[in-house]
Amino acid sequence: MTNKFYQWWKNHRRVVTLGGFLILLGWYVSPVIKEAKYKNTCISLSEKAALNKFEGDNIGETLLKETGLSITELAKIEGYKNCVK
Repeated sequence: MTNKFYQWWKNHRRVVTLGGFLILLGWYVSPVIKEAKYKNTCISLSEKAALNKFEGDNIGETLLKETGLSITELAKIEGYKNCVK
């Protein structure tokens, strides 16, 4: 019995070790991935809200002329500022 296990381990130890390492790495990195997903959702929703606000309000031609950006680009900047701390 031990001889069969030893042979199996000898033949598969690299695959098992690499698989274990990848599982542990995925478990370690998963909170970072979740945080990035939440941040992207926040930016997307904040961008939509800012776009509605900018289109509803008259933000003034002076702001658009000063920055040289469109309303959608200003909404993207506003959405990013709201969610990144």
